[in-house]
Amino acid sequence: MAPQPHDSLTADLPEAPRSSDTPEAESPETLIARIDAALRELADSSDRYHARAQQREGVIDHLRSEVELLRRGERRGLLRPLLADMCRIRDDLMRQAADLPEDFDAERAALLLRSYAESIDLTLDSNGVVSYVPDCGDPFEPRLHRRVAVEVAIEPILTGRIARVQRDGYLDIEANSPIAPAEVVVYGPYRGEEH
Repeated sequence: MAPQPHDSLTADLPEAPRSSDTPEAESPETLIARIDAALRELADSSDRYHARAQQREGVIDHLRSEVELLRRGERRGLLRPLLADMCRIRDDLMRQAADLPEDFDAERAALLLRSYAESIDLTLDSNGVVSYVPDCGDPFEPRLHRRVAVEVAIEPILTGRIARVQRDGYLDIEANSPIAPAEVVVYGPYRGEEH
């Protein structure tokens, strides 16, 4: 007799175990006790994990507060020379204001204010900051300059160049980056001779 197609498919399958090969079935009470023990062990493991997680969070919070405290102290330490200079300049201003003569005029006021601006320049310089003033006719550089107005160029070659400076810029010399860009008026497009 020829083999049937379904016989070849089932020939490779293992035989189902016979009832004589199966171990004795556990009683329901034993099975429930094993499940209960496994659940208790899982709950204990979960509790231990959460306790460790809370401890880690406590350590992280403690370290975070210490880092913040150190940052504040470091910031204060870095700013201390600058703050001391600012206190000295303020004291000088207050003393000068109290001792101004009656005949104090605009020219003397301008000289006094310039001397304080120079004192502040020295303070900034000692902290790595210099003031800079671009020259009229220099190319406009967005990194170093901030355009505050535009003027019509009087010659085509002036388009995109600085017409005049309205406020000095300040540069961090160590990082070579502007702290405050110079405020400038820039020449716009040349429009030719108008008739």
